[in-house]
Amino acid sequence: MKNTTSTVPFNLDTAFENTIIHQLSTLKPAGTQLLLEPRIDYIELIKLTLFDLTLKQVLIIKKTLKRLHPRDPYLREYIIVETGKNFAKYSPNGFETYFTERIDEDTYFQLKVYLREITKEITSQYKYKREIIKDLKLTSHFKNGFFSAIFSSVTTNQKGKKLKVTIADYLQMVDNNIVNLIENKPKEALEVILFLKGNIFLLKNVTFELLEKLKLASINTSPENKDAIDDWLWFDFITSTDISISDLFSDISDMFDSFDDYFSVDSSGDWDSGADFDMDPF
Repeated sequence: MKNTTSTVPFNLDTAFENTIIHQLSTLKPAGTQLLLEPRIDYIELIKLTLFDLTLKQVLIIKKTLKRLHPRDPYLREYIIVETGKNFAKYSPNGFETYFTERIDEDTYFQLKVYLREITKEITSQYKYKREIIKDLKLTSHFKNGFFSAIFSSVTTNQKGKKLKVTIADYLQMVDNNIVNLIENKPKEALEVILFLKGNIFLLKNVTFELLEKLKLASINTSPENKDAIDDWLWFDFITSTDISISDLFSDISDMFDSFDDYFSVDSSGDWDSGADFDMDPF
């Protein structure tokens, strides 16, 4: 692996846009992960998509106190999903509609119910992976022959393997430099984060605290190339004074650690949707 200690390259000039690594800026994290690990379990891709939509404020995941039913004397803590401020103006890919079409601005769900319904609708791992590949225009990077379909196999071809190596090397370089950039060159760090978008979930060295530092440093600073960044929702998120990145990531991380519990019928006695909650009067 080369240049792992050099400054992370980031600019939006023509030369950079023509390089293979620029494809990373157009990939959503589920697509990137699928390139890196074609055999990955589809649940991991669902997680990445959920987190990406949350960071874009298309969806909101939060903890709240609610009553199980109108006569319940106790308030109980639940993790719920509801629409975010960017929900109405976001144009989802097909594989993201599993998340967006079952919710609207007037409803919310318990997170476990929401995820259970999504996994019930996704009838096969192979189908979901192929949707991601098609939606993100990655078809030419994967084998598409007769045997791939017969054996429900998702495998990169030579072109895909080349992109995989390039992306893996770049992400490793970012991982090796991001802590130093956030602490000493926050403007450059912000540009890198905006470039990676949801792919920051694939980094190992980005912590809640570091992102909070980056947010504080970026509130009064706009990157010179803001207008050139395709996904403006990310700039809206990273510079928002209304959001605690640390708190949001902590909640998501807690859910991540116990994610499998949401797919166990025995993990909880109720699988009701948010509509069955009685809102606390105050």
